[in-house]
Amino acid sequence: MGLAWLKLFIVLLVLSALPASAIASIGKVLSVKPGADVIRAGKKVRLREGMEVVSGDTISTDRSGVVQLLFADETKIAVGPNARMVLDVSMLRGNRKAKSFTVQALGGSFRFISGKSRKRAYSIKTPNATMAVRGTTFDMWITSGNQSAMLVIEGTVQMCGQRGSCRSASRQCSLFATSSKGQVGRPADQEQYDKALQGGFPFIRSQNDLLPPFRVAAEGCSGRRAQAPRVESEQPERREARREAEQARAEAPSRESGRSEAPGRASASAEGRSGNSARSGVSSSGGVSASASASSRKSGGSGLSASASAGSASATAGW
Repeated sequence: MGLAWLKLFIVLLVLSALPASAIASIGKVLSVKPGADVIRAGKKVRLREGMEVVSGDTISTDRSGVVQLLFADETKIAVGPNARMVLDVSMLRGNRKAKSFTVQALGGSFRFISGKSRKRAYSIKTPNATMAVRGTTFDMWITSGNQSAMLVIEGTVQMCGQRGSCRSASRQCSLFATSSKGQVGRPADQEQYDKALQGGFPFIRSQNDLLPPFRVAAEGCSGRRAQAPRVESEQPERREARREAEQARAEAPSRESGRSEAPGRASASAEGRSGNSARSGVSSSGGVSASASASSRKSGGSGLSASASAGSASATAGW
């Protein structure tokens, strides 16, 4: 009997001497660029390649830090510069799938690639949004101004704002963001889309810092190439505008011989007004001077309905 107690005491002693990561490891650091730390049990430690991570860890990076994490269920997270996140993961028996996989992304840029856990196990939270994933790869950007944005690369993501507004995205390169009013919307136009990519999605601009398992086919999301299908949708209307201008020029009274150069000027003016009207749909955010045709072209370019153009588009998208 005394020997059995002695064995139990030794086992308990060994377990108590093991680091927490050896008991409750949920993943490990595959790669890290200098400038990344982990806060565990109130202590701040510099992250190292090969280090294990546990539930409750807070991982942060400075302006040069990049961390790539592989979890036990094969979920992958890349943490960009100036970022901070908290892990809250509960693994099922066998440590192969997560019972719950919650990530609190508090600031900065991230790439999330879901693993083998059930879809409903995943929950991504930011200061002003929650995201449910469905077999997904997407990038996130949480700004210092408490705005959250996501860009879908593969699969489906549902993003919900603080006011209960939710949007689901499954089309590659779809970009959604929260607004100051707690709503979720899209960029008002291509310019705002490009500005968001340049400002907060470093892994879309370049994947050179990422290991092969974290790289994805997202070339179509970088800049103006991303929304090429929408831009193409404007072409038939532009051609129609040109045809109308040419028809107006052909029907001009021939007796106005003193204005022999007027048709050319009229055509240029008509096309100029068409271009200006389209531009007014972008720049005059509170105005209603844009024509109906310009509004329809703008709607086609931004993916917003005509009723949400100009004044409300910017507010809805939250940019």
